Parts: sequence; C-alpha cells; structure tokens
Amino acid sequence: MKTVRGSSILTLFGLLAFLALFTAFVMIFSGPAFAGQQTEWVVYLPHVVVPQEPLDSYESDFTGSVEPWGAVRWKEGTVFTVEHYPGCDGGRCGCLDLAVITPQTYVNVSPLIEGPQPPYDIRFRAKQNNIKDRVQYGMVFGADWQKGPCPGDNTGNCFNQYYEFRVLHRVLGADKFVQYRIRRIDGMDENQNEAYFVTLLNWTQAAGVDAEDWIEWEVHYGSDGHMTIKANGQEQEGSAYDDTYIDSLYFGIAARGGPYGNTEARFDEFSIFK
Repeated sequence: MKTVRGSSILTLFGLLAFLALFTAFVMIFSGPAFAGQQTEWVVYLPHVVVPQEPLDSYESDFTGSVEPWGAVRWKEGTVFTVEHYPGCDGGRCGCLDLAVITPQTYVNVSPLIEGPQPPYDIRFRAKQNNIKDRVQYGMVFGADWQKGPCPGDNTGNCFNQYYEFRVLHRVLGADKFVQYRIRRIDGMDENQNEAYFVTLLNWTQAAGVDAEDWIEWEVHYGSDGHMTIKANGQEQEGSAYDDTYIDSLYFGIAARGGPYGNTEARFDEFSIFK
C-alpha cells in the first residue's frame, strides 16, 4: 500500500483551495461592470463589503470621481448608467451623470454611508440634461440596509423602505416648470416597483427656479419628523411630517424615466449635515 505523506496532503489541500478561489474569481469578474447598463445580472456584487461608521456630515462634489456611489435599487428591466461626467455644464465642472433609458422605470444610487441622526439637512445641486415632460430626478433618505450584499439580489438587503423627494419637470407647449413631492416608500412589489407608499406632500410647483438651469435643493428633516424644502435658498410651499424611518440613516439620489423618453440628471454637489 502506498503511503501519502504529510507534505503531499498539504499540497493536495493547497491545490483544492486554489481551485476554489479561482472558480470564485471567474464567477465574480465574468459579470457586468457595476456602473454599466443593467439588464439581468448573474452575479450580484456587494456594493460595500464592510459597513462604515455613521458620519456627522458627508459631502461630495463629484469633481474627479463618483466613487463610492453605485446603484442599490431599481425596477426590474431598468436600463441605466451611473457615470462621472468630467466636462463643464453651465460653469460647473465634474458631476455625477445618472441616466435612465427605459420609460417609467427608476434607479436609486447611494454611497451606502450612514448619515447623522436627525435633525439634519440634505443639500444637493442638480440639473435635468434631457428635459422632456414628466422626467424626474430626486433624493432618498431614511433608507434601510441590513448589512448584507447590496444590491445583492436586488431584494431584501437594502433600500426596502425610505423617504423619497422627487423633482418633476413639466413641459406644456412653450411653458416649462418644476414640481416637487415627498413620499414614504414602505415596500416593493415582485418587479421591485415602489408599489407601497404614502404621499406626504403632493406635487407642488417650485418657486424661484429656472427649469433649464442648475437648482440647489435643500431638505430639512427635524428630530420630530418635520420636513421642509428650500430651492436656491428660498423656502418652498408645503411641508410634511413622518417619523416612521427616523432611525434609518442611509441616503442617496434617484432618477426616473418619463412616459415620453429617457431622463439624464446631473448632480454637481451632495451634502448632509447637522
């Protein structure tokens, strides 16, 4: 009988470990790029491996990069891109370009970093680069993450519930204007549509803004759940109140394709602070 010595056993185990690692490497890196167009993914990569500590404030101007921002939730069938735009637009250079190609679909994008406990303000500057009737962009806050892979299988781990601040462009003949809305998203249907929600503030026309230019939005979320809105430093009409997700601290941005074509929103700055 042939005896297998200890060194041979170690070599055998080493070979098996190498094959396992090689197989995992092929499965992961044969998938599509994280920030490219999404159709049907075979392997879902974690957006962030190690959860970061909550921050008292966060700021990004997207001048040189959009990292670590990436897609975390979208409707099934959505085709989108999350890219860094290095050029200049209206005097602002370097931004995050978020496009949704498919009509009536959406995507949420986040750095998966916890912000501060309320009260806090979220301020971001955005511009609709492809103005058509009913295209939308916006911001989400009060979102959940269970610390598993995100987007994972696009269900269960993250951004199942959150508050949604949406900006809607209207084009009625030569008239162009902007409206805003706040909803509480309570869950998704089988197609990852935001099917379960409560409207906290219905569509309201923004004052003191140019629909074709950059707009600086600021949403204040109080420790009592009170929400107020500013646009270009001007207090806007209406407010909302809800504290259902006041202890959920993840945030992000969003875009939604309209019924008549795709949307392309550019984000020049994003900050959250107390």
